[in-house]
Amino acid sequence: MSTISGFGADTNKFFGTLPTNPGSLFSVLPDAAASRGLQSAARASAVAARNRTADIETRQLQSKARTAKREAQDLSRITARLDRVVRTVEKAVERLGEIKTNITDMRRQVVTAKGDSVPTSERRVFADRFDQILGKLNLRIKTAGFIGTNLIGTSVRDDFEPDEITFQTKPDSLEKKTISGLFSQNDFFITDSNGDKFYPDIFGSILTKFPNPNEETGELVSTNDTVVFDESSGAVSMTRPGAGTPYLDGTVTRKGLGVLNTFLYNNFEDDSSLDRALSDVDNASSKIRFNIGFLEGELAKARAAQIFVEGQIKEKNKFAAGVEAQAFGDERRAALEAERQDILFSAAFQGTLGFNRQAGLLALTGPAIFNFSV
Repeated sequence: MSTISGFGADTNKFFGTLPTNPGSLFSVLPDAAASRGLQSAARASAVAARNRTADIETRQLQSKARTAKREAQDLSRITARLDRVVRTVEKAVERLGEIKTNITDMRRQVVTAKGDSVPTSERRVFADRFDQILGKLNLRIKTAGFIGTNLIGTSVRDDFEPDEITFQTKPDSLEKKTISGLFSQNDFFITDSNGDKFYPDIFGSILTKFPNPNEETGELVSTNDTVVFDESSGAVSMTRPGAGTPYLDGTVTRKGLGVLNTFLYNNFEDDSSLDRALSDVDNASSKIRFNIGFLEGELAKARAAQIFVEGQIKEKNKFAAGVEAQAFGDERRAALEAERQDILFSAAFQGTLGFNRQAGLLALTGPAIFNFSV
């Protein structure tokens, strides 16, 4: 047994029993080497665990989930546009349905005025009602837009081209679908020999030149004026009572529904003019029905695209949620397995060292730092 200079016998209680044979000192090294081997193996096992197939598959699943979410977000931008398209077409169809009532009321005025017992003075009353209803029809069409897009009318006086609206069904496609509007207002203008165009006001009582840079007041139309109108050619002349020359002489151009104000139907004062008015109203009714049918077809297409895209969004979000759940489960199981491996290696490592108060790590190193003799 060796004694260490400067220490009594009780000192060995702290450091443990010191081997007296040099060969015994080196006999503990294989255990230390084994411990280091286990520690290295644990590290290698952890690295391998991070790169194992299960982790690679988890990362692939997470990538698929991110892709699906991004695609769903792209589709969401399309749905906003599709929502606007659907609302715009719905508004147009709704207004066309409303003006069908106006057309019916206008026809009623004509038919009633044609009654045998209706005097000329009362026919003018029905003519005035006719113009009022026609004005209300145009007001409804002018305000048929949704967020600035009007598929059946315009607010600019000399513009007879309604708006159109476009949309996509695929975010990564350059192809766009277009819904073209149908001008469903009722309008006309008279072009004089100078090329100036005169437009009626909303109720057909004043004809105003447009453009009108000099802000002219326009020509007031009176029931006492003499109006000569050739429907086949569109030629018209309008003369004041007692005047020798017309105050307006030109050609009528119809737009939209093609119905005229009653000063061009001789204020309903003769049967021939009433027949022309009735024919024009019936033609307008046919145009309205056609326009409604066309836009309802476009609305059905837009709604189908809307439903399709919304379904794609739900499908992709559902896929992403499922994949994320699977990836989370795999990741959690891998973490638990790695934790289990760490515990096993730690236990093996501690057991190999044989760490205890009597023969611990200091049994290898403590005596070496002091002078001792054999």
